[in-house]
Amino acid sequence: MQYLVFPLHRRSRQSIFTRLCQRTYSSLSGSKRLLNFAKRASLATKDPVWNLVFQLKREREDERIHGALESCNISFLDYLLWKHVVHSPNLNTAISAIEQNLGLVGKLPADGSADTHQWTSRLPTWVAFTLLCHKVRTAQDAQDGLLRLTFKYSESLDSTDRPALLILSTHALAHFDMLMPMRKIVEKFLARTIRFPAFHFNALLHGLSGFTRSEEAANLAVSVLEAMSAREVPLWLGTYRSLMRNRFVTLQLTKVLHTKMIHEGVVPTADHLEAFLRIFSKYGAIQNSQEYLRAIRRYCIEHGLTVPYGPDVHLRDADLSGTIHPANTLYIRSMQRNHASAFHYLHKLLQLGAAHDPRPVTSVPALPSRHASTKFWSGTKISVDIFDWTTTLVCAANDKRTSTSTLVALFERTRERTKQFRPTVVTYTVVLRGLLFRGAFDEALRIWNQLLDSDILLDRKALTVGVQVLTRAGHPQDAFYLLNSFMDAQRTSSHPASLPNDEHIAPVTHRWINIIVINEFMASLLRIRRPDVIFQLWDHLEQLYSVLPNELTLTILLKAAVLATKMDNESVRGTFAQLFRTPTAESSSPIDLITEQLQSAHPPSVVGIWRDRRASDVARDIFRTMIYGNWKELRHVKPPASVVHSKNPEATPLYPLVELAQSISMPFSTRKDHNAQTNIIIADTHYPEKELQHPYPCIVPTDRTFLAYIKLLNFSGRASEISLTLAWMRALQIKPSRNTLSIALVLWAEVSLRGPLFEEWAARRNKGESEYGRLVEWITEWAGNKTPTEWDIQKALRAVAMMRDSSFGRS
Repeated sequence: MQYLVFPLHRRSRQSIFTRLCQRTYSSLSGSKRLLNFAKRASLATKDPVWNLVFQLKREREDERIHGALESCNISFLDYLLWKHVVHSPNLNTAISAIEQNLGLVGKLPADGSADTHQWTSRLPTWVAFTLLCHKVRTAQDAQDGLLRLTFKYSESLDSTDRPALLILSTHALAHFDMLMPMRKIVEKFLARTIRFPAFHFNALLHGLSGFTRSEEAANLAVSVLEAMSAREVPLWLGTYRSLMRNRFVTLQLTKVLHTKMIHEGVVPTADHLEAFLRIFSKYGAIQNSQEYLRAIRRYCIEHGLTVPYGPDVHLRDADLSGTIHPANTLYIRSMQRNHASAFHYLHKLLQLGAAHDPRPVTSVPALPSRHASTKFWSGTKISVDIFDWTTTLVCAANDKRTSTSTLVALFERTRERTKQFRPTVVTYTVVLRGLLFRGAFDEALRIWNQLLDSDILLDRKALTVGVQVLTRAGHPQDAFYLLNSFMDAQRTSSHPASLPNDEHIAPVTHRWINIIVINEFMASLLRIRRPDVIFQLWDHLEQLYSVLPNELTLTILLKAAVLATKMDNESVRGTFAQLFRTPTAESSSPIDLITEQLQSAHPPSVVGIWRDRRASDVARDIFRTMIYGNWKELRHVKPPASVVHSKNPEATPLYPLVELAQSISMPFSTRKDHNAQTNIIIADTHYPEKELQHPYPCIVPTDRTFLAYIKLLNFSGRASEISLTLAWMRALQIKPSRNTLSIALVLWAEVSLRGPLFEEWAARRNKGESEYGRLVEWITEWAGNKTPTEWDIQKALRAVAMMRDSSFGRS
């Protein structure tokens, strides 16, 4: 494997690596988030403990600490008792030291001064705050020590200090995107009487906004907003801005904020108007987008700013007052479902711009003194530019009616003929995504190579789409190399002293690789039928890329296990491999192992064996470990209905022959008891050496995760567990879709319904209720109007038939 893309352009690894190291993006570190909150808390509460926390960031001379201690009424003896805790080398060592200190109750002699018992019977606030602000450095710190500190020792703090501890924990967890514990943290926060409600509620929402966008995070924010309304706590303008950040906000949350702002009579600022327009346009909510573009026009008129064109300029008899403005760029995207309207609107903007300035748009315009530049909160804009063109191209790429040739022609002609519309990295990313959506992988590969040959700097989104293009175009080994090149640069940037002696490599301090990039790579591998590689990536995810799996990663893994089972069932060798499983020796290097797997353009003949077991069994165990490890209370959940007959693969008519074959092969392989998988030992995949409080803290399963698991249960012959799976969903307050419930009922019917005569006997004996009917009644009580109709069941029957077809899973 010498080059990134063999057939089109030959590039040496060193030149590619040099250029990759110069392509970066920005982010805010977790420690900065925590210290920013500490500074705001010091100003809002006037509590001197925050000054002491700042002083304890580094170990100082004891005399320099005296002033901060005195201001907090902390004795020097108390400081000496806890000094070794706050200056521990890491958080887990500090937690162990806390346990030792708290075990000293009654062992210290009373000196008649302060209450000696208080030194050891409760954790001092300043110690807890210091550890959270300065010692949460790694994902393992957050996964283990942070959660123990938050849930085990926080109860010993004064009630007025617990909200701040929960907010610090929120910021730390958001940095590592560990969403799972947040529901419990929010519940604890809302159960408290808050001394500084305005500050603490708004600070908690700031912390929540640090998570990646998800339904669970949005629901938590909404629950906090509802509590604020009930307690009449104001939502600060800065909090509105924080919640409407691109990384966090969802359309549902935006509508809640929109309603709340109107209900409370809040006058939106320019930032708010821009954010609402950006979000509604992103989701194609054209009426809301028009409303906010008109609001921006009114705002600009009232404040003497340059006024944008309105949303109707491309219509007949429209108001043509205004000028080219960043708000118009945002508005174009709202027409993403009708690219003709988007191009019509852009064409009208070009005409209006030419009427004000008749120079042709085929050259880059200068800044004439007679033309007042449009100053807006997003920046300066004087004419239609590449940003307008790229936004319009988004509409064309998203519109299914746009053909591949049309999309490429729009991109190529403008790139070649118009200097004013020189493409940016975003333009390339938009076109590449559109081509991937249309399955034009060769064309996408050609344009990806154009991007690499240009001097345009890559960002994370470009890296992600590049990995997708290379994988779908038949070069997954190059996509894997590309990922590792960026990861090498990322590791090197975190150790500046180890940077290569090359003036072209710029030291960076940011992360290129996150779980979103890895998920897209795994999803692409799924589409090219390489579940074997997905299994290896899951096993070495943190070792290779320093990331933890989220719910989408788990969903892809479950789908990969289903696909692997189907692929093995398609061949005689795969079927026998399921019966005769022999241990395999793995390479010591995960990179070498995965690279070797990807050398072949085709998957191996056997893909359904993982960790010397059936892949479906391993994936099921991982899911159950996540469920029972993250939410231990779910161990007590009971299924709402029982099976009538087993659909276990060992209950098939051929099972005696299978058993005979396995008994013959006993000297060569170990036969596993099917029922032995029921009791799961909770052990984290990424930290096998110890049992953690929450084995998968970044995973909060959604409806699509449970749907993938239900399908896995079907293909692994465990449809009898479907009713328990639905009970887990209900206990976790996950709203089920009709599609999930319909497929669950179709599969459940196979193990809960007998022949008509037997069902009639059972109905009489059980007073008219079969096990299938019992589950339907339970679902109706739970889902209400989401309960599947007869039409939904018919669709699910067709979907199940397609799943079981041998062509299922092919690209």
